[in-house]
Amino acid sequence: MDLLAPWREGPYTLQEALERYGEALVGEALRQRVLKPVMTRLGPVLVPAARGRALLGLTRYYTPRAGALEMALLVRRQAEAMEREGWRVLRREGSRAVLEKDGERVLVVGNRGPVGRRPRPQDDLEATASRVVVLVPEGAKRSRIEVKEVRIGSG
Repeated sequence: MDLLAPWREGPYTLQEALERYGEALVGEALRQRVLKPVMTRLGPVLVPAARGRALLGLTRYYTPRAGALEMALLVRRQAEAMEREGWRVLRREGSRAVLEKDGERVLVVGNRGPVGRRPRPQDDLEATASRVVVLVPEGAKRSRIEVKEVRIGSG
């Protein structure tokens, strides 16, 4: 049983993790303190606790910020929605993903602030993207790039 799966494949909210992995795995990960919930506006998100971070070979004393978790969660959801439409995920890390379909590459990024220009590619794979989808909280300033507003908060 991979107790870190909800983090390696996620991030997932607690509810999403329970639906995807079942109460046995999620409950055991929480009991053994491999994962812990961090409150965000989207609900509690499971992240590695000190023991989980040690198993991943990371420093034990770091918890991702709620805003970064929200953007990573939204990018994962957008990538999964695009996969259902036939897109193939080439890479997804944190709040960035590159997907491909019929020779077209799309860069999906999460952005908490105003969107003023196309996000800078972080590597050659991202540089080959012909389109950029920026996920921003509802009400953020728009620009000339493709923006998909997302509602963050309860409700």
